[in-house]
Parts: sequence; structure tokens; C-alpha cells
Amino acid sequence: MRFAGKTVVIVGAGSGLGAAITEGFALEGARLVLIDRDKEALDRQAIRFASARIVCGDAAENPIVEQTLEVSGPVDILIHTAGIDPLSATDVPGTSLEDWQSIISVNLTSAFLFARGVLPAMISRRSGCLLFTGSIAGLKPTPREAAYAVSKAGVIQLARAIALDHARQGIRANVLCPGFLESVMADRKQRMSESDLAKRSQAAAAMVPVGREGQYGEMAALALTLCDDAVSGYITGQPIVADGGMMLA
Repeated sequence: MRFAGKTVVIVGAGSGLGAAITEGFALEGARLVLIDRDKEALDRQAIRFASARIVCGDAAENPIVEQTLEVSGPVDILIHTAGIDPLSATDVPGTSLEDWQSIISVNLTSAFLFARGVLPAMISRRSGCLLFTGSIAGLKPTPREAAYAVSKAGVIQLARAIALDHARQGIRANVLCPGFLESVMADRKQRMSESDLAKRSQAAAAMVPVGREGQYGEMAALALTLCDDAVSGYITGQPIVADGGMMLA
């Protein structure tokens, strides 16, 4: 098992991509610490992965980071997948300050807080891997998603800064940047009907050069590869694009 004996903290582990990544690491023997603010989703994960440690709360608040580190001990791998993209946040004039601050807090500030939390022990041990979930929107803004695009661009620069500052201390940091995935994020999904979701899926198939949405399972497999020093040990500070060719269009 590739990650046997490794402590892996997964932020946003309750659903979507975070849940798929959780399953992947569990199958590879990792010691899991799962964080999400959705208690019901975490409870489901606790049933599936009985040995996992569970921390419920807002990832953008420092006490949750402190609580996680008390539970986890030294962290070998940090995976940050927490993210929101509310429908009410559009272009700059159409985005409220409340939405702006919420998006930056969840998508970027929480990534910073967890990175700041795990890095000192990684630096001391001269070993560690951080993988953040970005988006192609952080590289090429999508229409009417100004705050989301800015937050994901910030995540990419956060990873690059960590990679540059700590490469000689044995630490790697990268960003997985998907395009259209099989479902929208949890905050959007709650506000969309089945018809809305079906239309989105059809639109994605038409827009993506390979003709389909990305699957959580294949993104999770890529995440595990990027965290495996044996095969990705020379990759750091990179936004890894997995978008079915959308950036080519």
C-alpha cells in the first residue's frame, strides 16, 4: 500500500472530490483525518472509514486547524479540497462584499491556515506534501465568477510560494486544477434542480473537447499520484490541469 503509515489530512472530505480522494487514500492504507463543516456528510464518512479521525467545523477558522493538529499529530500529506462557488456571486459589480469575503475565506484563507498549521512539523522532519484543489478558473477566468477565479488564482500562488520557500526542506506543494467535473460543488448543488444539473451536464459535454465531464474517481487517482513521492517527487509548485482539453479552446 502506497501510503501505509502516512497521516493524511483531507479538508473538505465530506462529499464530492474530497470524498473520492478520501476513499483513494483509505484503499492505499493511509491514516486519515477528515475535516468538513457538514456533520451529516462526515458522519457518513465515519461509518465508511471507521479508523478515520473526524473533525467537524469551518476550515476557515483557526481553532479547527488547532483541533485537527491535536487529533492528527505530525501530518505527512495535506489535501485541501474545501471550496464554494455561490450562484449569487457573479461579475465584480454583481458580487456582494459578503459573498466575496465568504469565497475568499473558504477557498483561500482556509488553505493558508491549514498550510500554516502543518508546515512547521513538516519543516522539522524535512518531509511533507501539500496538494490544493484549484481550478482552471484560476488560470483562465470564467465568465461571471470573479471572486471564485480570484480565490483559485490565489490558491495556485499559495502553493507556488510554499514550494519555492520550502523545497530544500523536503516539502512539495502542487495544485490540482480540474475543469468541468461530474457535479457542482455542494453549495451550488443545494440550489439547483435535477433539471438544472442535467442541463449543466449537457452543456459541459458540448464545451469540453473530449466530450464529457471529468469523474471524481479519475481526479482522485491523479491526486494520489501527485502525493506519491516515488512517482511525483520531482513535481512541485505546479498547477496540474485536468480539464479534458478546455484550456485549449
